[in-house]
Amino acid sequence: MATLEHESAGSLAAPSPAIQRPRLRWTRILSISIFWLALSFHWAALGIIILPSQVFKIAGNADKGVALAFVLVPGAFVSLFANPLFGMLSDRTHGRLAAWGRRRPYILIGTLVNIAALVWMAAARDILSLAIAYVLVQFSSNAAQAPFHALLPDIVPEEQRGLVSGVMGLLAITGTIAGVIVAGLFIAASQPLPAYIQGLWLTYAIIIAVLLALMLITIVSVREKKYPAAQDAAPFAQNPWFKRIRPYQLRNVFGTLMVAGAAWGIVQLWNGQLPGLHISADVQQVMLELIATVGLLRLFDFNPRRDPDFAWVLLTRLVMMLGIYTIQTYLLFYMRDAVGAPHPEQQTTNFTIIVALTSLISAFVVGWLSDRYGRKRMVYLAGGFMALVGLIFILSHSLPIVLAAGAIFGLGYGAYQSVDWALVADVLPSHKNYARDMGVWNISLSLPGVVAPVIGGPIIDSFVRSGHPIVGYQVLFAMAIVYCLIGTVAVRYVRGVKK
Repeated sequence: MATLEHESAGSLAAPSPAIQRPRLRWTRILSISIFWLALSFHWAALGIIILPSQVFKIAGNADKGVALAFVLVPGAFVSLFANPLFGMLSDRTHGRLAAWGRRRPYILIGTLVNIAALVWMAAARDILSLAIAYVLVQFSSNAAQAPFHALLPDIVPEEQRGLVSGVMGLLAITGTIAGVIVAGLFIAASQPLPAYIQGLWLTYAIIIAVLLALMLITIVSVREKKYPAAQDAAPFAQNPWFKRIRPYQLRNVFGTLMVAGAAWGIVQLWNGQLPGLHISADVQQVMLELIATVGLLRLFDFNPRRDPDFAWVLLTRLVMMLGIYTIQTYLLFYMRDAVGAPHPEQQTTNFTIIVALTSLISAFVVGWLSDRYGRKRMVYLAGGFMALVGLIFILSHSLPIVLAAGAIFGLGYGAYQSVDWALVADVLPSHKNYARDMGVWNISLSLPGVVAPVIGGPIIDSFVRSGHPIVGYQVLFAMAIVYCLIGTVAVRYVRGVKK
């Protein structure tokens, strides 16, 4: 049974920003990381195959882009605040609940609620019901994810962060492969409705089984002991930090609501006075969500001036994930509309498998190399490869070439996944608030899930209706190239990571 090491209270008083931790054995690394495979399985099956297929089956071809955005955006927005919120709660959990650990109760309860929400998604037969169920999936999954991510900086020594990040990347890729294989095997929108629903339920049942089994392995095999971040803090309700911040939190919430309301009022006035320069509902939605994101970052003590390295890492991941989501969200539709694949679900599965297999080559190796040759160089490599694939998608729509491009994308994606966690672990602002800060960092994963569908959905639908679907995908992939290049350049400004 793996256990968290007990650290002496004197380590907190040391002037060094790093807390010394013992090196981890392979069994311990795998036991604390295995839940990541389940989460990757869950989100790959949902995001790449299941949701686009369900939306297409319910909404039809002409409105699939906007309908998919309607399902994805509220859930992604919920994850913006759920991840740092449950991270902060996990950091501040004490008393009877903390006797079982600060992280594991959230992982267990969040996963069980997630499973119930997946059953609701499987039973949904209209877009509104599917969207509500997906919101609950996002909320509960993030309740488990933020504390889970905090287990890693809790116990992993600095010299093993690249290695563990590589293992995390390896497990994420393995989960992705398995998720799309299972979903692609049992789900096809071209099937008659009874056969489609049968395959849908079977796929959801497999996801639930994987989530439950691997979650139990993690929470049973990792035993949390008290360590400095937990020992020094008072119970959450009486904590001086909480009492001091609460008025600021309330002011921040009201201030954010006021700014959002003022922005919405200005837009309505603009549209009323200048109907020829109408600001669309999609643009309004992105604008309001960006305002809300800024408010959330301030609410959870994100301060770019105080922690510039953390801010640059956040920006790097945000734009890199925006490029990835822009491609991933509409990959199945791209196979249907531009490539003309007779079985788009299967070809999307094949593409994802190719991506994942080549990612396996780069993920573990690059994680190990980043400990020796630097995190930044690995991000440069990853961004270059992913931008190249966007260019190939613009120039060619031949299925063999698209599948071959998947191999290149996989090399870049695996390299980025392997170094992603290690990079942020190197620059976390506070040793006492790992889960909160990791939750703030995960906003850079959630926000692209809001922005990409809102921008991409109307673009796809407008070009499909005009009879030029390929041009719509070319525009999207050009945007993805720009995102990847910005993310690659931004990492050079992380001063705390030398190379």
